[in-house]
Amino acid sequence: MFGKKQSKANYVVTALAGLVMASPSFSVNVACVGNSITEGYGIWADKKYPDHLQEMLGDGYTVTNFGVSSMTFAGEKIKGGDNNFSYWKTDKFKAALASSPNIVVIELGTNDSKYFMANDDSQGIYNFNYGQCEKSQLYTDYEALIDTFAHLPSAPEIFATLQPYSNNLEWAIMDTAIVNQINPIIKETATKKGVNIIDLHTLFNTPEWFLDDSVHPNATGAQELAKIVNKYITMAKPKIAQNGTTLSVQRDAYGFRWYKAGKLIEGADKASLAISETGTYRALVKVEDGNDSWLLSEEIEVKDLSGTTGIKKRAIVKPKVRKLNHRIDVKGRRAD
Repeated sequence: MFGKKQSKANYVVTALAGLVMASPSFSVNVACVGNSITEGYGIWADKKYPDHLQEMLGDGYTVTNFGVSSMTFAGEKIKGGDNNFSYWKTDKFKAALASSPNIVVIELGTNDSKYFMANDDSQGIYNFNYGQCEKSQLYTDYEALIDTFAHLPSAPEIFATLQPYSNNLEWAIMDTAIVNQINPIIKETATKKGVNIIDLHTLFNTPEWFLDDSVHPNATGAQELAKIVNKYITMAKPKIAQNGTTLSVQRDAYGFRWYKAGKLIEGADKASLAISETGTYRALVKVEDGNDSWLLSEEIEVKDLSGTTGIKKRAIVKPKVRKLNHRIDVKGRRAD
């Protein structure tokens, strides 16, 4: 799933600071794919999160808002028939694909939670979406969405976001469905495919950042959301070192998943990986303790199982020898 290896002319990111080194004629295209949270519902006269992200990333980037209100990541056809709220049907989805993105941020799933919100007769709430899409299809459709972007000629780096807190009974959007149904689908699928994960649910949950509907960011929230996304886009990627038949992640981390040739290695969840074959390897690394955000490492190509790559050698400090300006006898005593 990791896509084609990009040439330096197409996309160069420094390992130390995550800064894009671009020629004056080149700009890194960032596609912000999403629903009304991305589009900026309710803050029409103010800057949306992609606008703030553009300012934070700077001139070397071109950030485009491809958000569409009410959209789901569920496909065009669901159990209930035609899905008129499928992001797949939108013109902005087609435009995002055509934008040759180098980075894609996928913020979708809040509206998919409606499939799990039962009708509430006691409060006069009728949710026509309830049960209209099978959970198994949501896994399939989210994976297809990742693949559709990953297989573009530009081979973009993908950031899947765990959906932020949302709670609006009238709209049939409940945080319990997001936590128990939607975000596990997103995390499991993103982990399977080996893409970055930004935990918006943990990081974007301050009440003062929301409109009164408890779903959408207000003007302040849009800026705070952009800060979170910017942090992980620009964070230095984890590195892998080889020491013979052992690969290891070269940074402090709180969780690990390993991949060979883009395929998840089942059960490989430690800081180091014992290998028996040459090939290309990567690790998905949980980079912080307080949230569930993960970053994909740089790729390492193992050509020789006895090789060493990326291991820092300990410097050998030689003792300084003090030059004496006088003679000493065989017992080390001064002789003159």
